Order: sequence, then structure tokens, then C-alpha cells
Amino acid sequence: MTEEEAISKACADVGIIAPKGRAAGRWLKTDTLSGRNGKGDGRVMINDACVTGFNWQTGETVTVWLQDQKSPVVRRQMREQIAKHGAEQKKRADRAAKIAGALVAVAVQQTHSYLEGKGFPDEKVLVVGADAVAEIAGRYLVPDGGKSAIVVPARVGTDIRNAQLIWECGEKKFLYGGQMEGASHRISTGRDCWHCEGLSTGLSLRAAFQALRANVTILCCFSASNVEAVTRFPSGRPFIATDNDKPLPQYDGMGAGEYFAKRSGVPFLMPPQIGDDFNDLHQREGVFVVQRLICDFLKGIRT
Repeated sequence: MTEEEAISKACADVGIIAPKGRAAGRWLKTDTLSGRNGKGDGRVMINDACVTGFNWQTGETVTVWLQDQKSPVVRRQMREQIAKHGAEQKKRADRAAKIAGALVAVAVQQTHSYLEGKGFPDEKVLVVGADAVAEIAGRYLVPDGGKSAIVVPARVGTDIRNAQLIWECGEKKFLYGGQMEGASHRISTGRDCWHCEGLSTGLSLRAAFQALRANVTILCCFSASNVEAVTRFPSGRPFIATDNDKPLPQYDGMGAGEYFAKRSGVPFLMPPQIGDDFNDLHQREGVFVVQRLICDFLKGIRT
């Protein structure tokens, strides 16, 4: 695998744009594939043996190792570098987990303006002030004008491994270095297990199922690729409610949500309009439309 191929794969796997420049040994700044909200939230590190991509919006990171012919000495050096990289990554992940736990501990259950704009003005969530975020986790997580953030714990099993911060403006950040693969946030509990990306999408799904008098587990998985990872260990019959993302060449002409949902092999439902998630559909056309899509989908599964 060439360096350019490794850069392309690392960027595609975490949903960022390949950086314009090339420089080894330092983080190169780039954008995510989510458009204006992801400006500057991508990072790429190029080294002799590997390329690492990091998406600050989703918390995803991936390292692609260059696998061309190497001498025994170089291969040994690569193995040592991989081991060192893994140890450093675990150290960062453990530190982020402690910070996430501290944020959850000081957060208060209350309403938040972000969810008011998503159609849930009375929903109480964990909220922490900007000053507390800066003190506990770092000023880098606080956007200009940010006053308070929703704290969404990202758990693997019962352990908090990371946290997503959602600010009034809609900007979303994860703790640097925190584990995201396989992490989720449980919104409700029931027999079937529905997986989605975002908090507001999960709340719209919950509203639709409550109106249908159906109890289901809803897991917020934070990103399309992580939805695939979480569905490997479902707590009930698994389904995916994916976003209808803009088709991209790196996802074989599909949107990221559809691409990873298909790759999971789990039955999935997607809103009909490109650019929509189920909260967008809920806000624009009402919960009945979401209910109808779910009912038609489940009828198709049973037949």
C-alpha cells in the first residue's frame, strides 16, 4: 500500500477529507465530510510506517499501516512502533474515560436549547457549564460563545469511555483520545434494539415507538461506522435507523449511513430524502410519518 492509498483509506474510514498538504510527523488539519459544521475538525498524521486519521466530531481514529515490502529490520521497527502506538493510545483513552466520568459527575439534569430546536423543549438531559468543561476537560472543547453543553456519556457495557459534548449552536465534540469504537448511549430499553447515530434522532425514534405503544431499546452510536461496530453486540433483535447522507465516491456512491448499515448485514431503515435524519423528518412532517415508515419497514421484515 502506497502512502497516498493509506491517506485515502484512513480519511475515508473516519469520514474526513484528505489534507491538501503533505508533511510527516505532525498533525495536518483538514475538514470532515459533514460540511460547514465539520470545518477544521479533521486531523491526519503521516509517518514512515503509517497514516493516522482522526475525526474530532465523531471521536473516530484509525491507523493504516504501509504494507509494502520491508526488510526484516524495518518490519521489526514497525512492530515496535505499533506496540508503542497501542500503549500510547490506551493511555490517552484511559485519561479521556476519567475526564468523561468527571464531566458526568458534575452535570445537572435540565432542559437545553439545542434540544428545544430539535423539537424536545421539555427533555431533561445532563448539562454542564462552559467553565466546568474548560476546567475539567480543556478550553479546546468550548466554542466561541458557548455557555453550556449537553453531556452524552459514551459507554462500553456499563463503563463510561468517552463523552460527546453538544453545544447550543449544535457543535459537537468528543474528548481527545477517548475510545469510541463499540461505545453507545442508551436512550430507552425494550425487546428489539434500534441503532442510530445522533441523540436527537434517537429521541425522535423514541417518540415514534412510544406513540406506537412499543417498547424498544434505542442506542445512540454517534457515527455511521460506529453503528456497524455496536450492532455486533445487540441487546435484542437488531435494526438500524440510518441517516440518508449525501452519496460519496469513497462509500461506493452511497452515503456513509447506508454504506455502513449495508456492511453490517443488519436490516436498516432510512428516510427517503437525501440529507435527512429521522429527526429532520419528524420536525418537518410530524411523528406520524416516522411511525408509518417504521410500520411499513417492519411489515416488510415479517413477510
